[in-house]
Amino acid sequence: MNKTRFYEIDFLRFFSAFFVVFFHYTFTGYMEGFAPIADFESIRSYSRYAYMGINFFFIISGFVIFMSIENGSARRFIQSRFVRLFPAYWFSLCLTTLVTLFLGSAVLLDSNVLTMTWTKFLANITMLNTMFDIERVDWAYWTLYLELKFYAVVLILLLLKWLKYCKHVLAAVLISSTVALFTPWAKEVDMWVSIFPHWSGYFAAGGVFYLIRRDGNSFYHSLLLILSYIYIIKQSTLFGSLMTKWFAIDFDLLTIALINSGCFAFFCITAFCNHHPLRKKQFYYLGILTYPLYLIHQFIGYMIFNTFGSDIDINLLVPVTLVIMLVLAYLIHIHIELKFAPIFKRFSTQLLKIKIEVLPKQEKIITSKE
Repeated sequence: MNKTRFYEIDFLRFFSAFFVVFFHYTFTGYMEGFAPIADFESIRSYSRYAYMGINFFFIISGFVIFMSIENGSARRFIQSRFVRLFPAYWFSLCLTTLVTLFLGSAVLLDSNVLTMTWTKFLANITMLNTMFDIERVDWAYWTLYLELKFYAVVLILLLLKWLKYCKHVLAAVLISSTVALFTPWAKEVDMWVSIFPHWSGYFAAGGVFYLIRRDGNSFYHSLLLILSYIYIIKQSTLFGSLMTKWFAIDFDLLTIALINSGCFAFFCITAFCNHHPLRKKQFYYLGILTYPLYLIHQFIGYMIFNTFGSDIDINLLVPVTLVIMLVLAYLIHIHIELKFAPIFKRFSTQLLKIKIEVLPKQEKIITSKE
């Protein structure tokens, strides 16, 4: 397991991000009034379902995080998440803020222009602005707050040394989340802030796939897998019915169930099979684009549409904007993530007082006990 990179996860990660971008550019930009010029009536029949890339993101996160904490420590986990998340996030936050200051008047939000304040900017630096009811600089950031909540749960497991009870924790999460989805409360909970019950089961499902990949299948694992599938189908169809209500456009529940079943089957191949048809090294280069692409695409894209859409055919402007976002994502990875990761790692090492000794003639890093 430690020597295996699941390149199919890079593939799915990128296309999940691409689906979300496609959803924002061809559906919500127009439907929510952010970019009224991006009116793609014929495409909306298909792009309305692309939001489910978020579901796949959360499953991927559960799989990858549980794989990364194997034999890990709480401080190592904190450090790895800090180094992974914040360099690209802080740069993207600054970039989106600057573009908003120059082009924010081009984005409509309840008939008002998109504005920026120091309070909003400084609060967003922490990723915890939602906790204090402060608006996000980019609405795509709502998933980051849920990720932090997931990381907090994982950190508690590490601190309490409960990883050996991991499968029981996953079972409890899946059962409680699924039961909660059948209650009227599930339709009323603020799902953009609360991780339970609408998203918690996806993280748990990713953990289940990882346990099967690591330890093989068993009767207990099979039960967890069945629970995961029940949760995924129930949550996705429930959310689809809510989307129908919100947008006054029909979201076909069978289509939603089939798409999520396909994602479930995709992960089953990773979990059960030693070889995956998409485990190709070249997909690594798609995976590295995912996080920065997700961070920068939404509001900057809307502002580009509204600023230049009157002079450039919107059917051309949208794909050109997507290409620009992909190039920016690559540059952010090369010049921000790769270059600043060592700096952030040294800073967090000092902050967390992690003593690291690098053995001569070896690449292995050993953390000394304090």
